[in-house]
Amino acid sequence: TMFASPTRAFAPARCARRCASSQTPRIRAGLLDAFRSPKHVAPAAAADATTVARLERAIALTDVRDGGAVKPTTTRRAIMAGNWKMNPKTASEAATLAALVGAAAGMDGESARACEVLVCPPAPFIADVARILEGTGVAIGAQNIYHEASGAFTGEMSAEMAKSVGCTHVLVGHSERRTLFGETDEVCNVKTRKIIDMGMTAVLCIGETKEEYEAGQVKKICARQLAGALAGIEATEMNKVIIAYEPVWAIGTGLTATPAIAQSVHAGIRDWVRENYGNAVANKIQIQYGGSVKPESVDELMQAPDIDGCLVGGASLNADQFGRIFNYDVAPEGPTRLWAEEVVACGNQLGESPVWSVERQMLYWVDAPSGSLYSWDLKSAPTKVNFGETLGCVALRSNNTLLLGLESGLHAYDPTTKALTFVSEFEAGLNTRPNDGRTDREGNFVIGSYNNAHRVDAQPIGGLWRLPANGGALEEMLDYKFRCSNCICFTKDGGTMFFCDTPTRRIYQFDYNPRTGPSNRRLLYELPSSMNGGPDGAQCDANGNVWTAISGAGQVIRITPRGEVDLTVELPVKQPTSVTFGGPGLNTLFITTRAENGRIDAGSLFACQVFDVAGVPEAEYVDRSPVKGDAVSANIGPVRPGRPGAASAKFCTQCGVAFDKPTARFCAQCGTARR
Repeated sequence: TMFASPTRAFAPARCARRCASSQTPRIRAGLLDAFRSPKHVAPAAAADATTVARLERAIALTDVRDGGAVKPTTTRRAIMAGNWKMNPKTASEAATLAALVGAAAGMDGESARACEVLVCPPAPFIADVARILEGTGVAIGAQNIYHEASGAFTGEMSAEMAKSVGCTHVLVGHSERRTLFGETDEVCNVKTRKIIDMGMTAVLCIGETKEEYEAGQVKKICARQLAGALAGIEATEMNKVIIAYEPVWAIGTGLTATPAIAQSVHAGIRDWVRENYGNAVANKIQIQYGGSVKPESVDELMQAPDIDGCLVGGASLNADQFGRIFNYDVAPEGPTRLWAEEVVACGNQLGESPVWSVERQMLYWVDAPSGSLYSWDLKSAPTKVNFGETLGCVALRSNNTLLLGLESGLHAYDPTTKALTFVSEFEAGLNTRPNDGRTDREGNFVIGSYNNAHRVDAQPIGGLWRLPANGGALEEMLDYKFRCSNCICFTKDGGTMFFCDTPTRRIYQFDYNPRTGPSNRRLLYELPSSMNGGPDGAQCDANGNVWTAISGAGQVIRITPRGEVDLTVELPVKQPTSVTFGGPGLNTLFITTRAENGRIDAGSLFACQVFDVAGVPEAEYVDRSPVKGDAVSANIGPVRPGRPGAASAKFCTQCGVAFDKPTARFCAQCGTARR
């Protein structure tokens, strides 16, 4: 992994303050480096003992009471720090700003606020600002110190001097010090050591440049800076350290990392601390976010479970704005937020169709364009089998077998023997493929299609089909066509089905009879114009809520039976594709994603723990006939008796145009390689 620790924590946002105590387990899972590369060929090697132990501790042994997971309690208090940098211009202006900040902080002291407040004025103004803010509970910090106590160091200020004029905190390693003045991790380490020895608190700033961010090096850079600056600092001294993550590309630019991106990095930082200093230190250390923090963004940032405050630049020079920031709304209106974390770095091009088998305690999902099927028991490394053609979906099937929606049709597959049997053609003659599919509560498989050229021709040519339990021909279920089927799922009683043609951005619900199909279509939810993307894969929980991945918005939304969104799951990537419930208590939400430029974690499997409801066991497609086909080769794809081997695609997956001849290797229209 990019951090030393290969783990992530899942936690809800709506806590008084973050993080479980060491007595309350938080669900965790391993980040498996072997799956960073999409070229990895399964079966994968077993995870090492450390990874297995973490997986078991995280998921199999999650603390469950009264049938549900226990919400983490919180212990950390937030801290909002204002870095005035080389502002304002005069002592009188600094005094006025300090007085206004003190008034915004209130004269009752810090006990009345939800957070600590710190200001870091320029060195000439520190004494006056400290005098003005005395009694307000606002702490004073220095922007820089030199590590020597005294001597011929023209222009420098010692830690002793800073402490003598009222400083309790000192910034270390700010990006401007690193960039403009050449401060290295070693220099930061010396200063951190000195600050701690003086009984003050070091606010250690770390973060990546725009180039490092775009190269996917965020967590690697942060880990290096942490290791360098904290070398020799003992666990017993870490109560004198605050970490401030500041993406350099967001400082003074007006850009802000999304709360989900910031949360993802903060979780990684906390994992690094946990790996190097233990749970107690990791659970207590405050981790701030810095980077163009504004009054408009602070409430959302502060809902993230691992963001413990902000390091504020320009907005701290305006007392009204800074006051709004440190008086942030601890419980803003709107849906509850959960935060998903990367759990398997599988590098999918288009992850889809996650399903959880209660009987097998196994998660399955697919990477559609590469034709790969993944399986994961949460205790060891996932395995992968490649079928040599597009694989749109997977469903559970009787006798521990699976049903696969391959481009060449529906097939039964036995994961034990690797045998593959052809079951049914799928929309023969059309430029479509199987896409979204789930089994109803009576064991029938319901599957919709995907127009491979729908982004080009916008034509609704696909259908919604049912494969009857115990075999039979596909039966079309709707009296209209569509472009891209999604959101197929069923309520616990099986009486309601949900469906969406993604480009319409509307999710419909139907009365559902397993013998006669869907009827009485009505609108459940339409994405608002302010939301990007469209509905993708979905799953129902035990209360009838629909959890839908919104591809393009970086969210999973929970839609109640009344059509209201009461909860969102935030991801650090923009393209979640589908969801399902899994884990021993069916209270872990697993989320597949697709690849994106500039995000190394896009295409990974994500997850979060859900605390107020559980999922429903995934139904199996009922067909107990044995799977007798030849075994699949993980390298060359399936070979089927009595049928030709998996043929190359007839249509280009990029633009949808038919290949001009059977032997063509590249699309004549756009040049995309033929698979």
